Amino acid sequence: MNANRIIDMIVRQVMRRLVSKGVDKGFDMASRMGGKSDQPSGGGNRPQNSGPRPPQHLNQAQRVTRQMRRFMKF
Repeated sequence: MNANRIIDMIVRQVMRRLVSKGVDKGFDMASRMGGKSDQPSGGGNRPQNSGPRPPQHLNQAQRVTRQMRRFMKF
């Protein structure tokens, strides 16, 4: 093996790790972003529930994100 191939191999490993960490950070940030809206959804004369309730789609999005991260490891 010559020095050029060794350096190339090391650079590829470092880049792969950096890209993986960047993708993981991006998914973490995307999973934290929620669709919390200040406006009540829907209209009409429906009674409002008392107390805050976490949005159901947020839990599902976190689960999907975890599954995607599991399969996207390099």
